[in-house]
Amino acid sequence: MIFTSFTFIIFFIILIVVLLISQNNTYRLYVLLTFSYIFYGWWNIYYLALIFIVSFSGWLFGKFIYNEPRKQIKKFYLSANLLISLGILSYYKYTNFFIGSINKLLEKPPVVLDILLPVGISFFTFQTLSYTIDIYREKVPICRSLAKFSLFVAFFPQLVAGPIVRASDFLPQLYHDIKFKTENCLIGAQIFLGGALQKVLIADNLSQFVDIVYQQPQIYSSLTLWLTIFAYSMQIFCDFSGYSLMAIGISRILGFSLPKNFNMPYNARSITEFWHRWHISLSLWLRDYVYISMGGNRKGVFRTQVNMFITMLLGGLWHGASWNFVIWGALHGMALGVNRFWTLFLSAKLKNIIGFKVYALCTWLITVLFVTLLWIPFRSPETETSYQIISRLFLVGDGIDWFHIQTIIILGIAVVWHIMHWANTSLLCNFPVNYDKLNRSKSVLIIIIMLYLLLLFFPINNSPFIYFQF
Repeated sequence: MIFTSFTFIIFFIILIVVLLISQNNTYRLYVLLTFSYIFYGWWNIYYLALIFIVSFSGWLFGKFIYNEPRKQIKKFYLSANLLISLGILSYYKYTNFFIGSINKLLEKPPVVLDILLPVGISFFTFQTLSYTIDIYREKVPICRSLAKFSLFVAFFPQLVAGPIVRASDFLPQLYHDIKFKTENCLIGAQIFLGGALQKVLIADNLSQFVDIVYQQPQIYSSLTLWLTIFAYSMQIFCDFSGYSLMAIGISRILGFSLPKNFNMPYNARSITEFWHRWHISLSLWLRDYVYISMGGNRKGVFRTQVNMFITMLLGGLWHGASWNFVIWGALHGMALGVNRFWTLFLSAKLKNIIGFKVYALCTWLITVLFVTLLWIPFRSPETETSYQIISRLFLVGDGIDWFHIQTIIILGIAVVWHIMHWANTSLLCNFPVNYDKLNRSKSVLIIIIMLYLLLLFFPINNSPFIYFQF
């Protein structure tokens, strides 16, 4: 069920009506849980069993860990929960990848098992694991209610593509009454529509150009390919950021707060800053539960570099069972190591030589170019496609020139948008933060304008959210 579909609008209206009828807060909690399961089961009702298993496992082992005084037994319970959750994730997501890689290495014919990847399994698995790990680390109190914990795992706005929510952020909100407030509805509606506009106006329109070129990249000229990779760079940002904003907006309407997941990542001036701005909930998860668990930066410079590399390698593999994602994660891990070395030993000297403004411009250009080039293996269906594109980026006078005017206009608007955000010259630059300060009449006006734009430019064939596949 896609947020921009008519089916979801009907689903959400019915949910609101049922919640308004349910005066008791306990009933509202069960209504939200039931509708969350309906939302997920709409895609595949049989895979609801996975959410039940992951939820019950996390809740039960959380209790075991919390009530067990012995450190070794606590560790055993945590390991058992990790084995169950990661085992389920690995089976559905990586079985065919490992079988295919081994068969290719042994030069045997490919074998593909009939395994359908459950939507959002990476998100709700990581979300549950954060709870049991935090219980083990004594950072969160135990959740004694299975219903509340199940809603934490299955809460439908962020169930299939995040943000990845921590128990410490979400569970305390379930101990307050679920109420509808005019302020929350107005703010949430604006955030939701802002995300929908990113998805529909920018991402879906750019995909019409990007998808065609990626089908046969070997026939297009280098300039067309450069336009394509920059178009995809903006497409994936607006697609994923748009979903996150829509999830945050829906949650706000229902009275819940979700963490911010994007902060204009293409304004970053280093790869480290990029990961502080891109998919923030995943970056923080990898930092807190992988990087720090391996020792972080506490065991010397070399070990720090290794820890960053392994963390990003696993982050790449989290995105998908493909060598393209492994390459993408590995190169980001290497870049983080280079950036750390650069920051410690070289950046201050270079700033003094060429000046802060020139240095900032150069580091921004390098960061954007590096991130954009690495979206090639991320988007490519196979490594051969990545090779075809990269090998043709610097060819002159070879291939078909296709300068899609609509794509160029959208990219131009996106560049202006980022410049305005960097210069902080517009209300929209701080979206959605400043909407909290708007009065009711202005909020209603903005909602009307957004709805008009959405209806005016809604594409005939809107594409599914990119991160649904992860």
